[in-house]
Amino acid sequence: MHALGVTEQLLSQGHPMHSFRLVDNNQTIMRAKFTNISSAYSFVVGLPQSSTERTLLARLISLGGRVEWNTRLVDIEQLGERDGADGKARVRLQHADGSEELVSCNWLIGADGSRSAVREMAGIDFPGGDYGKSFILGDVKVDWAGPKHELQFFLSRHGYMLLVPMPDGLHRIIAQTGKRFEDFQGSEKPKATLAELQAIVDRQGPGNMRVHSPEWLTCAPFYHRRAETCLKGRTILVGDAFHLFSPLGAQGLNTGFQDAFNLAWKLAYVEKGWAPDELIDSYRDEREAIARLIATITTKTTEYITATAWHRRMMRRLLTRWYNPTAKVQEQLPRLLAGLMQTYDGAQASVKGVPQAGARVPHAWIADGQGYKPLASLIHGTHYTLMLVTNRLDNTTMRQLQVFGSQRLPHLPYLRVKVVTREVEAIEAPMPKGIDLIEDRLSSVFEAFDVTEQALVLVRPDGFTALSAREWSLDAVSHYFGQARFATIPASPARHEERVCHEA
Repeated sequence: MHALGVTEQLLSQGHPMHSFRLVDNNQTIMRAKFTNISSAYSFVVGLPQSSTERTLLARLISLGGRVEWNTRLVDIEQLGERDGADGKARVRLQHADGSEELVSCNWLIGADGSRSAVREMAGIDFPGGDYGKSFILGDVKVDWAGPKHELQFFLSRHGYMLLVPMPDGLHRIIAQTGKRFEDFQGSEKPKATLAELQAIVDRQGPGNMRVHSPEWLTCAPFYHRRAETCLKGRTILVGDAFHLFSPLGAQGLNTGFQDAFNLAWKLAYVEKGWAPDELIDSYRDEREAIARLIATITTKTTEYITATAWHRRMMRRLLTRWYNPTAKVQEQLPRLLAGLMQTYDGAQASVKGVPQAGARVPHAWIADGQGYKPLASLIHGTHYTLMLVTNRLDNTTMRQLQVFGSQRLPHLPYLRVKVVTREVEAIEAPMPKGIDLIEDRLSSVFEAFDVTEQALVLVRPDGFTALSAREWSLDAVSHYFGQARFATIPASPARHEERVCHEA
């Protein structure tokens, strides 16, 4: 959202919650705070998905994009071969007026949900299962005197109910019903009603709660499914078309966003000629591993929350109370729910220290001349960011920067360099072109990275670390980009101008 420039808009629209609570028979058995997360945004934002969609659609249009509504995928005539002479994917579309169009494209992205036509026509299996239970979901107004500042799970012998406050008095309610999975397999599927939701709230909720003015109601079984692959030829799956989780882990939409960010910058680099097609393979490798992880987490969460047998409920009550004060619940669980424990290539997630390759960059505050902003806003975007941290910027380090800036940087148009320092010596030469200076007056970056003298952190466009060290090694940076998965661009001003005009 930083990269798209919509963070502030979403925050202004949403309803912040700083903690979550599990209540069993009117007794709190677990409570933890998101304020313990090391982040500029240490809270959950309750926001209807329709609002998020409107914000993203408006941003897409402002960037020159468009959506062709009432357009249907009729057939995939060619998946696209990565090595063939005619490598493009070819699809047939049908428009609202019934006319058909044959479209050739470099890449076909199936982001079309759990019933993905792209996935089915591509012949990609979608194995998985269900939880043997069904759920009712609704966005409704709630009359209730209880707290509106936290996520709340209400547990009972009848099942569970999740209450998520949202703006303007709206609440998202997800609750367990008595319907079975088999009830949804016929031609006549059960319909959700406000009366049924009220009955469930009375039975499984906190009491004295009235629901009304529904904006959305549905009833369905929850599944856990994962596509056998998310990459077949030049056809790629993203979001619910790729994986389907129980919503009880609150991971589905966010995981889809992460898929899109991971894929988008890699596609852009391939299309600009900055990287070969093989870079797309890393999308499959990285995101399939994350999908497996999220599936495991949400399955365990769902089985834990939905237990109704008396002995399992008793065990859950005892164990949850025992675990509640531990670091696993108070520190690790909020970070897990926030997605901050997710890493690539087996890296270890850490709140503090120079991040390993594959891990996220720790949170810190930086000055931009008008105040302080989160470090994430500096490193998320369309380029790699090389952060060179040094306690004191002197003439020796400046000479290193000048050599790198003049000899290497012109060949790496996808790289931005930021020098972070506590102190600037009286230096003899100006900062090289293309390298920005950031004075860490709060020592926030130094504390987050646990640095006393120097550190080097190369960050991918999606905010994950590509390379790190506790000393400057600019040759290592050149070596990283010199590998086969990246292209070095000849430093020709004419070619660069031509590329910029072509992009415009």
